[in-house]
Amino acid sequence: MMDVRIERGGIKTLEKFPDKIQEHIFNLFRKLENPFTAPDVECLHSIQQIYRLNIGRTYTVIFDLMTIEHAHKRYGRYS
Repeated sequence: MMDVRIERGGIKTLEKFPDKIQEHIFNLFRKLENPFTAPDVECLHSIQQIYRLNIGRTYTVIFDLMTIEHAHKRYGRYS
């Protein structure tokens, strides 16, 4: 299982979308917690571990995988 965290800027962007789209996006994010059930995830750069998740034909999410220690150094600690 993976821990999925969204940057504050991403949350602010998502808040601008209609409720139905927000719900759909968050449901897909929940599926990212278990990479074996994550739909339509494509590796863009294997060394830097950057991935793309297409959401329908309208939106694309770009994300990277990192250790929790690296994430805390890069983004700080969220609670």
